[in-house]
Amino acid sequence: MSPVSRGRKRKPKKSGRKTVRRPPSVRDVHLPDLPIDEEVDEETADRWAFVMPHGSATIDGERVDWLDPADPDERSLLIQAEHPEFAEYLADSSWHGEVDGTNPRFHLTMHEVIANQLWADEPPEVWRAAKRLREKGMERHDILHELAGVMAEHMQPTMLRGEPFDEDAYRRALDGLASPGQG
Repeated sequence: MSPVSRGRKRKPKKSGRKTVRRPPSVRDVHLPDLPIDEEVDEETADRWAFVMPHGSATIDGERVDWLDPADPDERSLLIQAEHPEFAEYLADSSWHGEVDGTNPRFHLTMHEVIANQLWADEPPEVWRAAKRLREKGMERHDILHELAGVMAEHMQPTMLRGEPFDEDAYRRALDGLASPGQG
C-alpha cells in the first residue's frame, strides 16, 4: 500500500496564520510556502532549505507535490523519498537486515533525528557544524551523514549500556566538527 493517497491535496492553511515565503537570497533550493506563526529570517529560511530542499517527492512511483516539510510526518516521507534504494526493503515490515552494510531503518531514523534538530535549531551546534562543513565544500547529503555519525557515536552508550545521553559531550563534538584548524 502506498504511504500517500492519490488525490490528496496540501493541507488547508489554518486561519490567523501567516504564510511566509522564502527570502529572495535563498534561490538555489525549493522552500515551499510554510504556514507559521511568525516571520522567518533569512538564517532560518536557509536552515530549513538545507534540511529539506525538496517540496515534492516521488513515492512508490507517484509524484507528490503537496508534502509540507514543516510537518514532521511529511518531512519523514520526503527523507524516505531521498533514499529510493531502500524502498523495497522498507515496504516489507517483516524485513530486517542491511543493504550494502547499512540498516535502512536506522539510516532513515538518523536522517530524521538530524533533520528535526536542524529544523528546530536545537541544539544550535548542529546547524553551526553543518554550515562549517558546507563552507568547506561538502555536499548536503554528506553533511547530514557526518552529523548523523556524530549523533550515532554519542547515542551508542545510551543504546548499548542504558547510560544517560551526554548532551554536553554531543554539543562539544559538534563544535569540534570542521572547526578552524581541523582539515
